[in-house]
Amino acid sequence: MDILITAVAVFLLFEGTIYGLFPEQTKRMLATVMSMDTNTLRIFGLVMVALGSIIIWLV
Repeated sequence: MDILITAVAVFLLFEGTIYGLFPEQTKRMLATVMSMDTNTLRIFGLVMVALGSIIIWLV
């Protein structure tokens, strides 16, 4: 359970840092994501899940 809480905390740390340091770029990125095709976004998400799983497995 400690690992899950640590993982969520690290996620929030990185996410907050990006929003705090680069708010305009984040808004542009979100606008780009909103204009993307649903299937493209789904494939991108699944690729990120696969990469994250591979990295966790290697560590």
